[in-house]
Formats: sequence, structure tokens, C-alpha cells
Amino acid sequence: MAVVTRRCPHRRPASGSDLNGSALRAELALPDEDLSAACAYLTDEGLISVDWTSHHTPATISLTHEGIRLMEELEEEEEAQPDD
Repeated sequence: MAVVTRRCPHRRPASGSDLNGSALRAELALPDEDLSAACAYLTDEGLISVDWTSHHTPATISLTHEGIRLMEELEEEEEAQPDD
């Protein structure tokens, strides 16, 4: 999750909105296998939900409630850190 938010911060979806898997893969320049593995891990952690294509690549990705809470927590921590 941190990789996605740091490399692609404007991609944080609003609650209830989805990310297009193809667009995210292209923006992050990740191979299908890596994005699929990351999505599978984050799904297992309860942070995202994924609609999979027939090729087991993410079609759409959504943050779960827990994922949104974690994103908000990370953003608050970043804001609390003094600038170097």
C-alpha cells in the first residue's frame, strides 16, 4: 500500500470509488505478476477488494474500510513529521 501511495499519491480513491487495474498497472509500470501478487497480499490483509479478470489480473481495485483507515493513519503520520 505504501508503494502505491508514495509513487502515486493522487490515486487514493475516495470511499466507495474504484481504481482501474490496467491504468494503475501502467502508471506504476509494474508487471502483471507483481501487481497481482501485491493485490492478492493486500486483499488477504483486508485492505483492498479486487475484481479479477479471467487472467487473474486486477480489473478494479477498491479500498476497504480498514484500508481507508490505514491510509488516513499514514497520512496523519506524514503530516506530523517535521520537514527535513
